[in-house]
Amino acid sequence: MNTRVPLLLSLTLSIAVLSTVSAQEIRLGGGYNGSNVNKAGTDRWTGRAGYQFGADVMLGNRFFVKPGIHFMVRNMNYTVVDTSTSPVANNVEFRYTDRWLMVPVHVGVHLLDPADDHTVNAYLQAGPTALFKLNADLNSPNSTVTVNPAQWYFGGGAGVEISFVFIEAGYNVAMNKLFKDNDNFRDNFDTNPKVNQLYVTAGVRLKLAK
Repeated sequence: MNTRVPLLLSLTLSIAVLSTVSAQEIRLGGGYNGSNVNKAGTDRWTGRAGYQFGADVMLGNRFFVKPGIHFMVRNMNYTVVDTSTSPVANNVEFRYTDRWLMVPVHVGVHLLDPADDHTVNAYLQAGPTALFKLNADLNSPNSTVTVNPAQWYFGGGAGVEISFVFIEAGYNVAMNKLFKDNDNFRDNFDTNPKVNQLYVTAGVRLKLAK
């Protein structure tokens, strides 16, 4: 068993919890995610709508660090060609769903100095995101997959703050493949995709006493 993932997860969670001590605000939010499959291949992997929700802490003012913890559900489809019931090939589509603990750590900059108490502000951010697998489901009776226990991403985005609410969007690029490339996987699939992510989220800003 790979012990690095639990150790990294424990370290990340500890940093996120301890960071609330010096946080300027806590953000609670949720929203949409979409999967952009890199090299869908003959299996024709396609992304479907998913969702996430969780919390982030904002450390800093004009320049900031923003770690977070989120629960994320991701959905995809894949297609196989079935000739078992007819001489004419039929495309049969199956659904794949996985659930993750998502830990982003972004660094960014506000376009306006928050110390001036602007009602509307905007920011840019970028950084790594780690996904730690909770579970995965593949609704195919003839195929099984083993999902890698951790996924690593790097991406960026932008957001708008309006009073006590925020809206944020971004894109994350996958650094590793989704499935373990073993003999069982190669017997059932031709393509082991990397799954990039588009996300849009919104929520509330809970400012802490300084």
